[in-house]
Amino acid sequence: MKKYLLLLSILLALALDMNAQMHISTSLRRDAVFNLKTQTYDLIGEDHEELTFFDFNQELTMFKHTTPSITSAYIIKSTVEDKEHERWEFDVISDVGNKYLMILDVKNNNIRFIAEREDGTYLVQHTIKKIWFDE
Repeated sequence: MKKYLLLLSILLALALDMNAQMHISTSLRRDAVFNLKTQTYDLIGEDHEELTFFDFNQELTMFKHTTPSITSAYIIKSTVEDKEHERWEFDVISDVGNKYLMILDVKNNNIRFIAEREDGTYLVQHTIKKIWFDE
C-alpha cells in the first residue's frame, strides 16, 4: 500500500508540474462540525452512496465537482503544496460565491472542504476512490 501511495503522489506531483488534466472519483462522504470544547470535528452524517467526481482543468485554476444531485464549478484562488505530507491546500470559491479551504490529501486518501459559517466551522470529507490524469 505504501508503494501505491508513493507512486500516486509522484504521479500527482508530476501531473501538477506538467499541467495534465486531473480527475478524481470518490466513494464516501462524511459531514462534520467543529466542536469548540473538544477541538475536534464531530461527525453529523455519512453517505456511502454519494459517489462524486472532481475534474480539474489543465492549469489547475478551476474544477468541476459532480454529485448525484448537482454540478458545481470552483475557481482556485491560491495553492499551497506540502510534498512531505502529500497534501495540497486550495483556497476556492464556488460558482455561487461560497468560500472554502479545500485540502487534497493523497496520503490520507481524501478531499476535504472546510467552510466558516456564522454558526460554526463545517467539514465535508470525500474518500478518494481513484485519481487519474489526461495528457
